[in-house]
Amino acid sequence: MLEIPRQWRHPREFRIARPATPEEWAAALLRAVARSEPVPAPDDQPVNPAPAGTLAQPAVAELATGLWRLRRRLSGPAPSPGARDGGGAADLRRARRQFESLWSTLAAAGVEIQEHDHTRYDSGLDLQVLEFQQTEGLTDETVLETLRPSVYLHGLRVQTGEVVVGVPVTRDEDG
Repeated sequence: MLEIPRQWRHPREFRIARPATPEEWAAALLRAVARSEPVPAPDDQPVNPAPAGTLAQPAVAELATGLWRLRRRLSGPAPSPGARDGGGAADLRRARRQFESLWSTLAAAGVEIQEHDHTRYDSGLDLQVLEFQQTEGLTDETVLETLRPSVYLHGLRVQTGEVVVGVPVTRDEDG
Protein backbone atom coordinates (compact mmCIF):
# COMPACT_ATOMS: atom_id res chain seq x y z
CA MET A 1 0.00 0.00 0.00
CA LEU A 2 1.42 3.36 -0.96
CA GLU A 3 1.64 6.18 1.53
CA ILE A 4 -0.84 8.97 1.03
CA PRO A 5 0.93 12.00 -0.53
CA ARG A 6 -0.74 14.38 1.95
CA GLN A 7 1.24 12.67 4.70
CA TRP A 8 4.54 13.55 3.00
CA ARG A 9 4.13 17.27 3.59
CA HIS A 10 4.33 16.74 7.36
CA PRO A 11 7.46 15.88 9.36
CA ARG A 12 7.98 12.14 9.79
CA GLU A 13 7.01 12.18 13.51
CA PHE A 14 3.56 13.62 12.65
CA ARG A 15 2.71 11.12 9.92
CA ILE A 16 0.04 8.54 10.60
CA ALA A 17 1.49 5.03 10.65
CA ARG A 18 0.11 2.29 8.44
CA PRO A 19 -2.45 0.19 10.34
CA ALA A 20 -1.04 -2.91 12.00
CA THR A 21 -4.10 -4.98 11.08
CA PRO A 22 -3.18 -8.00 8.96
CA GLU A 23 -4.59 -7.77 5.42
CA GLU A 24 -6.72 -10.92 5.81
CA TRP A 25 -8.39 -9.45 8.94
CA ALA A 26 -9.15 -6.21 7.12
CA ALA A 27 -10.62 -8.15 4.19
CA ALA A 28 -12.75 -10.26 6.54
CA LEU A 29 -13.99 -7.12 8.29
CA LEU A 30 -14.95 -5.51 4.97
CA ARG A 31 -16.81 -8.68 3.92
CA ALA A 32 -18.70 -8.75 7.23
CA VAL A 33 -19.69 -5.10 6.91
CA ALA A 34 -20.85 -5.64 3.33
CA ARG A 35 -23.05 -8.59 4.43
CA SER A 36 -24.57 -6.90 7.46
CA GLU A 37 -28.21 -5.90 7.36
CA PRO A 38 -29.30 -2.38 8.30
CA VAL A 39 -30.23 -1.92 11.95
CA PRO A 40 -33.95 -1.08 12.29
CA ALA A 41 -35.06 2.14 13.91
CA PRO A 42 -36.11 1.95 17.60
CA ASP A 43 -39.80 2.08 16.60
CA ASP A 44 -39.43 -1.07 14.48
CA GLN A 45 -39.43 -4.65 15.68
CA PRO A 46 -36.81 -5.81 18.23
CA VAL A 47 -33.20 -5.55 17.04
CA ASN A 48 -32.54 -9.25 17.68
CA PRO A 49 -35.67 -11.26 16.86
CA ALA A 50 -35.78 -14.55 18.69
CA PRO A 51 -35.02 -17.70 16.68
CA ALA A 52 -37.83 -20.22 16.33
CA GLY A 53 -38.45 -22.15 19.53
CA THR A 54 -37.12 -19.47 21.89
CA LEU A 55 -38.82 -16.75 23.88
CA ALA A 56 -39.18 -13.31 22.32
CA GLN A 57 -37.58 -10.36 24.13
CA PRO A 58 -40.88 -8.93 25.46
CA ALA A 59 -41.78 -12.34 26.89
CA VAL A 60 -38.37 -12.61 28.56
CA ALA A 61 -38.80 -9.12 30.07
CA GLU A 62 -42.30 -9.93 31.36
CA LEU A 63 -41.22 -13.29 32.79
CA ALA A 64 -38.16 -11.78 34.44
CA THR A 65 -40.20 -8.95 35.96
CA GLY A 66 -42.78 -11.39 37.34
CA LEU A 67 -40.10 -13.58 38.89
CA TRP A 68 -38.36 -10.52 40.32
CA ARG A 69 -41.60 -9.37 42.01
CA LEU A 70 -42.22 -12.88 43.35
CA ARG A 71 -38.66 -13.02 44.70
CA ARG A 72 -39.20 -9.77 46.59
CA ARG A 73 -42.39 -11.14 48.14
CA LEU A 74 -40.82 -14.46 49.09
CA SER A 75 -37.77 -12.80 50.62
CA GLY A 76 -39.96 -10.47 52.70
CA PRO A 77 -40.69 -11.04 56.37
CA ALA A 78 -42.04 -14.50 57.11
CA PRO A 79 -45.58 -14.72 58.55
CA SER A 80 -45.82 -14.93 62.32
CA PRO A 81 -46.04 -18.46 63.77
CA GLY A 82 -49.62 -17.96 64.98
CA ALA A 83 -50.93 -16.51 61.72
CA ARG A 84 -53.36 -18.58 59.69
CA ASP A 85 -52.13 -18.16 56.12
CA GLY A 86 -53.73 -21.31 54.70
CA GLY A 87 -50.32 -22.91 54.10
CA GLY A 88 -47.42 -23.74 56.25
CA ALA A 89 -43.71 -23.29 56.55
CA ALA A 90 -43.17 -26.41 54.42
CA ASP A 91 -45.30 -24.96 51.59
CA LEU A 92 -43.34 -21.73 51.73
CA ARG A 93 -40.02 -23.61 51.59
CA ARG A 94 -41.22 -25.60 48.55
CA ALA A 95 -42.34 -22.41 46.80
CA ARG A 96 -38.96 -20.78 47.50
CA ARG A 97 -37.07 -23.81 46.16
CA GLN A 98 -39.20 -23.88 43.02
CA PHE A 99 -38.70 -20.15 42.57
CA GLU A 100 -34.91 -20.41 42.99
CA SER A 101 -34.87 -23.19 40.39
CA LEU A 102 -36.71 -20.95 37.89
CA TRP A 103 -34.38 -18.03 38.70
CA SER A 104 -31.32 -20.22 38.06
CA THR A 105 -32.81 -21.44 34.78
CA LEU A 106 -33.25 -17.86 33.58
CA ALA A 107 -29.69 -17.00 34.58
CA ALA A 108 -28.35 -20.05 32.73
CA ALA A 109 -30.32 -18.95 29.63
CA GLY A 110 -28.50 -15.61 29.61
CA VAL A 111 -31.09 -13.44 31.38
CA GLU A 112 -29.74 -10.88 33.84
CA ILE A 113 -32.12 -8.98 36.11
CA GLN A 114 -30.78 -5.83 37.76
CA GLU A 115 -32.44 -4.29 40.80
CA HIS A 116 -31.41 -0.71 41.53
CA ASP A 117 -32.62 -0.15 45.12
CA HIS A 118 -30.30 1.95 47.30
CA THR A 119 -27.78 2.60 44.52
CA ARG A 120 -26.41 6.04 43.73
CA TYR A 121 -28.34 7.63 40.85
CA ASP A 122 -26.60 9.37 37.98
CA SER A 123 -28.43 11.03 35.09
CA GLY A 124 -26.28 9.03 32.67
CA LEU A 125 -27.75 5.72 33.82
CA ASP A 126 -30.14 3.99 31.44
CA LEU A 127 -33.13 4.15 33.78
CA GLN A 128 -36.59 5.62 33.50
CA VAL A 129 -37.20 7.83 36.53
CA LEU A 130 -40.90 7.98 37.39
CA GLU A 131 -40.49 10.41 40.27
CA PHE A 132 -37.90 12.47 42.12
CA GLN A 133 -38.68 12.72 45.87
CA GLN A 134 -36.98 15.02 48.35
CA THR A 135 -35.85 12.76 51.17
CA GLU A 136 -34.29 13.62 54.53
CA GLY A 137 -30.90 12.14 55.31
CA LEU A 138 -29.62 11.78 51.75
CA THR A 139 -26.39 13.40 50.60
CA ASP A 140 -26.58 12.23 46.94
CA GLU A 141 -29.34 11.28 44.54
CA THR A 142 -30.21 7.68 45.41
CA VAL A 143 -32.64 5.15 43.97
CA LEU A 144 -35.25 4.67 46.69
CA GLU A 145 -37.34 2.02 44.97
CA THR A 146 -37.20 -0.12 41.85
CA LEU A 147 -40.66 -0.52 40.32
CA ARG A 148 -39.47 -2.57 37.32
CA PRO A 149 -35.96 -4.03 37.06
CA SER A 150 -33.60 -3.64 34.12
CA VAL A 151 -33.57 -6.90 32.16
CA TYR A 152 -30.79 -8.04 29.82
CA LEU A 153 -30.80 -11.03 27.49
CA HIS A 154 -27.26 -12.10 26.47
CA GLY A 155 -26.04 -8.60 27.36
CA LEU A 156 -28.69 -6.75 25.32
CA ARG A 157 -31.25 -4.67 27.21
CA VAL A 158 -34.81 -5.92 26.71
CA GLN A 159 -36.38 -3.78 29.46
CA THR A 160 -35.37 -0.44 30.93
CA GLY A 161 -35.64 -0.20 34.70
CA GLU A 162 -38.25 2.11 36.25
CA VAL A 163 -37.25 3.74 39.51
CA VAL A 164 -38.12 6.36 42.11
CA VAL A 165 -35.14 8.57 42.96
CA GLY A 166 -34.61 10.34 46.27
CA VAL A 167 -32.90 13.74 46.24
CA PRO A 168 -31.42 15.58 49.24
CA VAL A 169 -33.71 18.13 50.86
CA THR A 170 -32.68 21.67 49.91
CA ARG A 171 -32.90 24.32 52.61
CA ASP A 172 -33.50 28.00 51.96
CA GLU A 173 -30.80 30.02 53.70
CA ASP A 174 -32.41 33.44 52.97
CA GLY A 175 -34.19 33.66 56.37
